[in-house]
Amino acid sequence: MPNVGMFTASDPVPPETEISIRYTVEVGGLPVYTELYDVRKLASELEVDREGAIEAWTRRLEAPVLARHESEFSAQVTAHIHRGAQIMAATRP
Repeated sequence: MPNVGMFTASDPVPPETEISIRYTVEVGGLPVYTELYDVRKLASELEVDREGAIEAWTRRLEAPVLARHESEFSAQVTAHIHRGAQIMAATRP
């Protein structure tokens, strides 16, 4: 955390401070797929559709595992992530 002291390191993060989550898939130490998520936006998405948000993170966990033995690895990672999103959208009322 930036600008903390010995007695303030465990304080809550100030509301004006941006918090993000970076999802990166690397091959041989080189990034081939990256997404950056704003925690405020994720919080609102969790409120609206917790199950859908968790399913989206599950796809991100599974995508490189599924793509590992396929040709065009980085393209397959993208496809696994977004194909799952399309399937989810098609099955929702």
